Amino acid sequence: MFKKYGYFGIFLTKDMNRKIFYCLTPLLFMVSGLLYYYHSKIWYNFLVFGAWFLFDNLASLRKQKTTLDIIIKKKYKLFLEVYLVLLGFGILIELLGSILLGLWSYPKLWSIEPFWFMLLINIVGYLCYPFILISFIEEYRFFKTIVKRWWAVILSVVVGILIWEIPNVFSRDWIYNIPYFKSELFGVNLIVILGWLILVIFPVLLDHFVLRHKISEVKF
Repeated sequence: MFKKYGYFGIFLTKDMNRKIFYCLTPLLFMVSGLLYYYHSKIWYNFLVFGAWFLFDNLASLRKQKTTLDIIIKKKYKLFLEVYLVLLGFGILIELLGSILLGLWSYPKLWSIEPFWFMLLINIVGYLCYPFILISFIEEYRFFKTIVKRWWAVILSVVVGILIWEIPNVFSRDWIYNIPYFKSELFGVNLIVILGWLILVIFPVLLDHFVLRHKISEVKF
């Protein structure tokens, strides 16, 4: 279906839930783009779900069982398990990289007033973290149907950087403070680019060793 119709092949499915997620995808990208254009501090909260739905749908068109399939099939406990593991990983990354080592910061988010609203926005940001990581899983699932697995990892890293880091070069919603190493590629520090390998590989390994086996037990 994907080879013949591309992304629009999703309209040929009889699964109405899939069609709903398909229709939501461009809407989320449009809202995120508008918020980015008007310098909103929460543009990426919408992009989180847009990126997830996009690559989940692409992977589904390539006959892959995906995280959205878990929700569609009402396997909420399994999805919650995945979410909590990735939430823990995301919090660990932020604790080590941002708070303890000071390698990056969020000056715009941390300057929101009043305090309670700043706190609320930051909590929502943390709760969205797993969905970013889930989008990496679906990127990998999609790309590995086209290229070999390590190339799929590399492509997932490249696409992740294009979606998240390149817009941030201009918006400066998060600022990196990498000591002793200032070499950049398209405005992104090379150490940050290497860090993206960890950001992508962990959820991919979770999928490879745990998630895909549990998904295979779900009846579709």
